[in-house]
Amino acid sequence: MLFQQTTETMYRTSLPYIVLRMKFPIPALTLAFLLIHTTGAQDITGRWVGVAETTDESGANRMERQTLEIKSEDGKLTGLLVSRSGKGGIPFQIQQDEGKFNLLGFLPLDGGEHLRWKFEFKNGNLVGTFSAMHDNPKKWKYDRIGAMTVTKAPPTAATESK
Repeated sequence: MLFQQTTETMYRTSLPYIVLRMKFPIPALTLAFLLIHTTGAQDITGRWVGVAETTDESGANRMERQTLEIKSEDGKLTGLLVSRSGKGGIPFQIQQDEGKFNLLGFLPLDGGEHLRWKFEFKNGNLVGTFSAMHDNPKKWKYDRIGAMTVTKAPPTAATESK
């Protein structure tokens, strides 16, 4: 009889009873879970600048300065490779999986060129690769690929007034 427990004592030491009686840990854990998952979504909208360090199939190296403009329209990310003049550019679509992003564009000039940026969000930057593949092998002999990191550009007076 010394080791015999009553039904009430057994109930009070059961896991469901303990969990139901906890007043602070459950809400705190729920809040922590929500904070982790909502801060995990990265906002990549804005203007990003960087240099793609590409090498083509002949071994030639290039340093290609690029400016990417990323917007959110109706909950969907869209983008534009900004022209060198800063006005207009080449649109691209964006595929997102957590902190990884594929940006896909097409340049129709001289038979076409497929553009792809494959980035991962790291330490406030988009880090990955840029590649270009041509559809017209007679005009464009060499495809190219290389590392690229883009950083978020500070807002300009023109974008701040919008």
